[in-house]
Amino acid sequence: MISPLKDESIAAVLSILSQESFAKKEFLVRQGDISTKLYFVYSGCVREFFEDANANEVNTWFGFENSIAISTYSFFSQKPSLTHIQAIEDLKTIVIKYEDLQCLFDQFHDIERLGRLIVEQYLVQIEEMKIILQTLSARERYEYIINNKPEIIQRIPLKYLASFLGIQLETLSRVRNQK
Repeated sequence: MISPLKDESIAAVLSILSQESFAKKEFLVRQGDISTKLYFVYSGCVREFFEDANANEVNTWFGFENSIAISTYSFFSQKPSLTHIQAIEDLKTIVIKYEDLQCLFDQFHDIERLGRLIVEQYLVQIEEMKIILQTLSARERYEYIINNKPEIIQRIPLKYLASFLGIQLETLSRVRNQK
């Protein structure tokens, strides 16, 4: 557990949660829409991506069980999303609405603290991945994923992985065959 919650806080959280399921390829958030929900993934996986000027999909993140699927920019700014979030597999989530989360933060210090700690962990992961994707060779990036995030290799289609690594699918095939 990241940070313990008081019984009163747990009861408040449980009272506002709901469940939502998504079929493979269904969107949780579409680029241009305002993200009003935070999704806790408890089964399946999702991807976050955007479409560049040439209508190419650029994958920026993958989420699996125990991940939080959220269009960060849109959810926290309540502005249109810069990215899509889409189910890669059939997906089951627990949902909390933006306005409900803000009320919890206002009412319960321990929930606000937990939220801050989760955001801190997320920012550390984002910075780590940003540096890896900017400084390592295609081969080194692929090896990093194999060694540190094997679920990506096991569950994500290769075309999504290539996009995430910033390489062409053909380059990924060559890198994989060098092993």
